[in-house]
Amino acid sequence: MISFKNSARYGFAILAALGSAHGLADTADAAGHKSFELVTLTSEEAGRTALGVDFEIDRIELGPVQFSAQGVYSFDDAVRSQDMLSFDFSREFASVQQCYQVGMDTGADNDDAPVVIEPGTLPDGPGPVNSCPWGRWSFGGSASHETDQDFDDGQTVLALTTALEMPAAHDNATFAQFYALLDFVPGLLRAASGYPADHELGSALRPIVSLALGEVDPQQDAQREQLLGGLDRYYRAEGEISLSTPVALFDGKPVLLAYDYRYFRELDADAVIEGANLHRSRLLQFSLRMPSADDRGYAFVGYSSGRLPFGIEDEVLEVGWSYSL
Repeated sequence: MISFKNSARYGFAILAALGSAHGLADTADAAGHKSFELVTLTSEEAGRTALGVDFEIDRIELGPVQFSAQGVYSFDDAVRSQDMLSFDFSREFASVQQCYQVGMDTGADNDDAPVVIEPGTLPDGPGPVNSCPWGRWSFGGSASHETDQDFDDGQTVLALTTALEMPAAHDNATFAQFYALLDFVPGLLRAASGYPADHELGSALRPIVSLALGEVDPQQDAQREQLLGGLDRYYRAEGEISLSTPVALFDGKPVLLAYDYRYFRELDADAVIEGANLHRSRLLQFSLRMPSADDRGYAFVGYSSGRLPFGIEDEVLEVGWSYSL
């Protein structure tokens, strides 16, 4: 018999993934990315397959702050390696996205000559603006609420955040060597698939690295409370690196290989928390994304290893369809 609690959980998961995304799409300043995925999750740990919903709402402008939400809802309690729903309000304090080219006044009468920019001033027009050689950097703060999919365990996190979108390889020789290492396996796949060597890679090979340091206030955490006898605040560091790159062409469009690594670690954790291996969690994900006639949707197959906070350590094979709003 299906309980009322289970019915509410299932209904909320679908409404959160579909209704919230569609509603925010109509907001005046809704310029952020919004997507949802219908997936099958095959768990090695549980030895079973479950249906799930993966949703992401990224940086929706709400006045002075940005709203983001992401999570995976599994309809089988035994398949829950990614059991963390996160709802986040953030604000950017400072960022560096473009650099002004400061040159010498050569007196040459041509449009390509460097233009003098006085110190402490900006050009009147678009001027000589280049992408910064070290990429795009931002620093900010966030207030988020994290919960498991049952809303039984939950915590708030106040954090300072920083993110770096690395430049294209041709913009910085230092990064080019790092990219050569990251792109070794994708490069072999491109060679094996006959991917044209002169085909534009677009924004591929521009990894995004984000870091955060925050204070976690656990309102409900049954396992932690049982071990410690109470729930005290603690500090946590986390990091993420993500990257996508083409590996083949299908019907003239690139097939993308995307990978993402997330890591969480409690700072100065109690010995009993470390003994239970609750002081850290990590999740490694790979996905192969097939192109489609509609650029807003694509089929994918993916693999993940590890867990997120509140999740169960597992290896999961994912097959599904992603749609961007």
